[in-house]
Amino acid sequence: MKRLFSLSFTVLIFIGYVHCQDMNHSTQNTCAQDTTSSTDRMTQRIREDASRFETYGPVPRFVQYDYAFAGDINEYKKLNGYGILYISSLNRDSTEYPITRVYFKSDSVQGSIDLRLIGCMEIPVTDNLIKKIFGSHRVDYYYYFPYELTQLPGSLLVDWKNNRKEFVLTNFPSDFKLDFVENSQLILPDEKCTIDEQSFDEFSEREFQIKLNR
Repeated sequence: MKRLFSLSFTVLIFIGYVHCQDMNHSTQNTCAQDTTSSTDRMTQRIREDASRFETYGPVPRFVQYDYAFAGDINEYKKLNGYGILYISSLNRDSTEYPITRVYFKSDSVQGSIDLRLIGCMEIPVTDNLIKKIFGSHRVDYYYYFPYELTQLPGSLLVDWKNNRKEFVLTNFPSDFKLDFVENSQLILPDEKCTIDEQSFDEFSEREFQIKLNR
């Protein structure tokens, strides 16, 4: 397992960030079914952040994320260089959902690279402190995420439905590197190639406890 996660508001810890800005919520199109563990861990981190931000009062927009990649070169090749980006968002204005784009922009890459959505889920918010600080609208999203993007200079951006575009989720390159992948082995996913579905299903269930509907 090669995995990194968000732990703070402004500091990059391995591969994670937490962002609070003005945003909102709503969702549908569930291609993934949660088996609770990954969601529960994220909920606990969100509650810890709510405690830290309590003195600042209500936050209009909050995003925390986590991502994971293959555990070895064999799996990396079977996944065609993809991992999973997991975004958990809480917003006060539900009309900003669904998220319309998550994409990578870089001076070294012509245009932008859109991440493909795997699935999304509305998550009930039952904790009173989270409701007070971040609101009651939570949607969790899962995206296919090419490892190579984490090694290029650029930004990972989110476009919301109505009022907020080019929300910066994080900046790359990441200091974290897969020790089994050399530059010559980097795979920017080829649309002509297919992911080994069984391997990806096993990977997604292992890392995020989600089962994909196919």
